[in-house]
Amino acid sequence: MGEIVEVDDKGRITIPVEIRRVVGKRIFKVELTGKGTIILRALEDERLLVKKVAEIKLAGDREKAFVDAATVKDFHGGVKH
Repeated sequence: MGEIVEVDDKGRITIPVEIRRVVGKRIFKVELTGKGTIILRALEDERLLVKKVAEIKLAGDREKAFVDAATVKDFHGGVKH
């Protein structure tokens, strides 16, 4: 899949819609090789990744969720060095 595109007055290149649909990303890294070739790599949107992590629901005992490590160590007979 490939198309010829042009750089506009402001130095922008538009990625054709067919390619954007296949790639499905909105953030890219632009790399220049030593041979004058430009490589465009699709990246994950870090904001979306942070949102996905924030949406993770953890299951467990809510009371024990706020117990610190020192309390657990003492409860199980741990020795402080």
